[in-house]
Amino acid sequence: MTGADPAEDYRRVSVALPAVRMLVEPSPNARVVSGATIVDPSWLAARVAQTARVWRCEDSRVSATLWWYSASSALLAVPTAMLLSIGTAPDPSPERMTFTLRPDGSFATTRSTTVLPGPAEFAVALRATFEAMIGPLAEIGGVGERSLWAIAADGLGNRALDAGSALAGPAAGSAMAVRLAELVGEPMLTPRFVDVRAGVQLPADPTADPAAGARRFVRRSSCCLLYLTGAAADPGDSDAADRAKCISCPNQLPAVRLARLGALVG
Repeated sequence: MTGADPAEDYRRVSVALPAVRMLVEPSPNARVVSGATIVDPSWLAARVAQTARVWRCEDSRVSATLWWYSASSALLAVPTAMLLSIGTAPDPSPERMTFTLRPDGSFATTRSTTVLPGPAEFAVALRATFEAMIGPLAEIGGVGERSLWAIAADGLGNRALDAGSALAGPAAGSAMAVRLAELVGEPMLTPRFVDVRAGVQLPADPTADPAAGARRFVRRSSCCLLYLTGAAADPGDSDAADRAKCISCPNQLPAVRLARLGALVG
């Protein structure tokens, strides 16, 4: 670790990427919770139940998956931004963390009391934290652990790609995502990417920026299952569930997915 107080690292990454500030600074009235809570099976069960209520979902597999989709992404957003901007990362070990929640039970802010000097140290700590969360969450929701690891890999790809694109170009983010996944090791999958230009899907080299006119996206290997919730369905609208799928959702026809991604590129 680089020191007991990472305030300067948080300040620097917030200067480099101003959007990070809202992910690390709780609102004045927010209840700050100890990070040790995130590996408590009873707390995780409460989040799955809360997600079920919010999204009107009776299937615990869907509720657990949907909560983890949001949670894993939130736990990766600041570390990838910090690694790409200043080279350090907040320690994701539960005992080092504090967090706040939104009313729906998703993470609003996360913060660590220490920072780690680079991606190798971060990957070791991240693996331990995700193992401690995924095991009980899989049991609570009746979900395969590999499915939850796949969601984490896609979240890693998206958060790193977002930060890299804002800082130095898409390749900085996609290359970092691949490196971190390799450092974490199995069962974390290696994030995959695709470049899209004018409705055409092109092979993506994570270490090189897309060709002119193309935009890079994560080629997802997982699904949040939002479209299976009661909140996404509409008995009077047979297409409501399909519209609720993420633009890059793997559970849609490839031609539909490509068309939706192409619409973002223009």
